[in-house]
Amino acid sequence: MRYRWLGNTGLKISEIGFGAWAIGGTWWGPQDDTDSKLALHQSLDMGCNFIDTAWVYGNGHSEKLIGAVIKERHEKPVITTKVPPKNWNWDNLPGTPLSEAFNPEWITAQTEKSLQNLGVECLDVLQLHTWLQEWNQQSEPLLGTIARLKRDGKIRAFGISLRDKGSEEANDLIRWRQVDSLQIFFNLLYQDPLWKVFPLAKEYGVGVIARVPLAFGALSGKFNAKTRFIGDDHRRNLYAGEGLQTTLRKVEKLKFLETKTLSMAEAALKWTLAYPEVSNSIPGIRNLRQAVLNCVAGDGETLSPVSAGKAEKLYQANFGL
Repeated sequence: MRYRWLGNTGLKISEIGFGAWAIGGTWWGPQDDTDSKLALHQSLDMGCNFIDTAWVYGNGHSEKLIGAVIKERHEKPVITTKVPPKNWNWDNLPGTPLSEAFNPEWITAQTEKSLQNLGVECLDVLQLHTWLQEWNQQSEPLLGTIARLKRDGKIRAFGISLRDKGSEEANDLIRWRQVDSLQIFFNLLYQDPLWKVFPLAKEYGVGVIARVPLAFGALSGKFNAKTRFIGDDHRRNLYAGEGLQTTLRKVEKLKFLETKTLSMAEAALKWTLAYPEVSNSIPGIRNLRQAVLNCVAGDGETLSPVSAGKAEKLYQANFGL
C-alpha cells in the first residue's frame, strides 16, 4: 500500500481508504456484521489506515463496528466521521440558513456521540455531511466551534463532505484557510473537480478525499442490462431504465483502461489516484472479497498519464453520446 499526505494536516494516509457506508446496514441492502468486521480486519491487514464513516450510516452502527474492530488491534488507523445536518436534509434548498443544518450545539453533541461510538478520545477528521455555497458567508459561529473542538483535543482536522455535484461549494473556505480537507464526488463518470477544485486545493494545501470512486458500483465492471436493485438500496432509481443504459454505454467506452492484470474496478480506483491533488480514494467495502480487490489498487502499477488523459477527453466529449 502506498501512502500520501492528507493536505497539510500532518496525517499520512493510505491511497485506498475504507468507505464504511454499507456496513452501517442501511441504503445498500442487507449487510451482515460478521462480513463487515472481516472486511475491516482484512483492509487493515493490507495496509489501509484510513476509515471513513458517518453517524448516519446506521445511526451510529457503522461507527460502533469500527470501534469494536480497532479495539481488537494494536495499530490506530486514521478515522474520519461526519456530522449529519440537523434538519436531516442532505440537499438543502438555497435560502436555508446554516443554523438550521449545523449549529454549534448540534455539532458539539454529535461529535461527542461519535467519539463514544468509536471508543476514541479524538477524531482525526470531523466532517460536515453536506454543504451549500451560501453557507460560507454564515460560517463564523460554526468555525468558532470547530476551533474550540480542536483546542479541546476532540478533533485534529476539519473537513466537509460535499454534495454529489457541488464540489466547488466550499471553495471560499479553502481561500480563507478554514478547511483542512474536502470529501468530493470524483470518478471517471464525474470529473468536474479536476478544474473546479483541484487547482485551489493544491494552492492552499487542502486534502482531497475522492468519494464514490466506483460510481456506486457502476465502474465495478459488474453491471449489465439486467442489473436491478431492491429494498432500501439507494441505487434502485439511479441505475434503472435509461439511466442504467446510458451508464453502461459510458462504461463500455472506458474499457480501454482494462488489461489482463487490471480489472475495470481497479483501473477506476487508480484513475482517481493519477492526480497528486487526491490524498486518497475511498471505495465502499462491505465484505472480505471487496476488501482485497479494492486495497490492491493502492499497490502495483500506476495508471499512465496517457490513459488518464484519454479518459478526461472522453468525459469532456460526453463519451461521444
